[in-house]
Amino acid sequence: MWNLSPRFAKLGSDFFSYTNPTALTDNPRLIHLNHELIKKLDLTQTTESEWLAIISGQTPVTNYLPLASVYMGHQFGVPVPQLGDGRALLIAEHVANDGQIWEMQLKGAGKTPYSRFADGRAVLRSSIREYLASQALNKLGIPTTLAGGIITSDDAVYRENAEPAAIVLRAAPSFLRFGHFEYFARHNKLSQLQQLSEFCCCHYFPTIDVKSPDFISDFLEQVCARTARLIAHWQAVGFVHGVMNTDNMSILGLTIDYGPFSFMDKFAPEQIFNHSDSEGRYVYARQPMIAWWNLYRLADALVKLYPHPEKLESILAKYADYYNRDYLELMTAKLGLSTANSETDLPLIDELLPLLQQSQVDWTWFWRRLSDGSSGRLQIAAQYPHLDLNNWYQKLDQRYQQEPLTAAQRREQMLAHNPAIILRSHLLQSAIIRAESGDYAELAKLFTVISSPYQELPEFADYYRLPPAWATQISLSCSS
Repeated sequence: MWNLSPRFAKLGSDFFSYTNPTALTDNPRLIHLNHELIKKLDLTQTTESEWLAIISGQTPVTNYLPLASVYMGHQFGVPVPQLGDGRALLIAEHVANDGQIWEMQLKGAGKTPYSRFADGRAVLRSSIREYLASQALNKLGIPTTLAGGIITSDDAVYRENAEPAAIVLRAAPSFLRFGHFEYFARHNKLSQLQQLSEFCCCHYFPTIDVKSPDFISDFLEQVCARTARLIAHWQAVGFVHGVMNTDNMSILGLTIDYGPFSFMDKFAPEQIFNHSDSEGRYVYARQPMIAWWNLYRLADALVKLYPHPEKLESILAKYADYYNRDYLELMTAKLGLSTANSETDLPLIDELLPLLQQSQVDWTWFWRRLSDGSSGRLQIAAQYPHLDLNNWYQKLDQRYQQEPLTAAQRREQMLAHNPAIILRSHLLQSAIIRAESGDYAELAKLFTVISSPYQELPEFADYYRLPPAWATQISLSCSS
């Protein structure tokens, strides 16, 4: 049963435009539904045929007017004064039984006032990527927007070629981005900027007192902390977002807007996965720095409400501390250490990474095999004979001797922090190719296996293997 509680919709017309979806009507079909999320939302009474009607844009959620929000962004470092939800529509603000309010969007539902010269549509290829990626990161324990269902139809969408259209239903506590705040600051709409900042703190940062003269600095600090935690998670699991523009940065520290993302196979920190990013601005190695740069752009907006730029500077300076703390915590857990010691453990990590890079070691496979102790080390040596880790192993073993964990406890911890599977590009590509021919079984199977990333299930043995040679030929761009 839908239980609507509009909050964002009450901000007013300065923040959005009411826009009806343009329905997909040529044989629309529901190809997958995230039943776990539907249950979390307490919407299990909605039937699959009803979901198809809602996600295809044919049937609105009763008593809620769909809307598209306005924002700006720095795209590849260049400010674009007005962007907005160009192919996404907020179709409901729904309250689950636990009191959590979820914003629910259709992505790919047609033109909005912010589509510029685009059609507002999404192709099946990119929709599958977002649908599966949000599930993969969620199950890896990484903050992210979620996807509830995906439909396709025989309506054609034209990119380089004609492709099948699709719409994804996605959900999050909020889809607010850094760019929302940038927009009102850029256009000197300071009352709206104040309104948005207070709205955000009241609903999503409840420990902040908006009546305090320092609430803006408190707000920025909490966003810094959440962003640092998010990026540390990305780095630990080898996730590359691919297009970290400020309009793709969630104010809540969620992974948002899956485009040319990739999970690294071989450890190559400077590898460009998004071929629209010719200068490598958004490669793995630069993600921590880019997040900090984006936070500066947010601070540039908020400073218009707060006459103490030096205080905001001091807050931004804390980002590195937050990031280093979270990164160390995650990486030492991967190493099987129950405590983190920056003096001993950071040098241990810093020594390992260049060795993995030089031998082009598969990131996920290496950490999973390392979890298996001596037998895993033998497998690593067999797979990468030129990788000499003997000295590093000795240092790691010396560090283990300072720990209270038994070998069995250590292995259990490592297996819980080093996934057996990530959403590798070749697995995703195989699901997309089959789906484009009308076979959705592989999508469903891949959804199942990535939903238990820390388990190795015998029936999915092929999914845990190293990628085939052809995986290196997969090309991504901002339209992916």
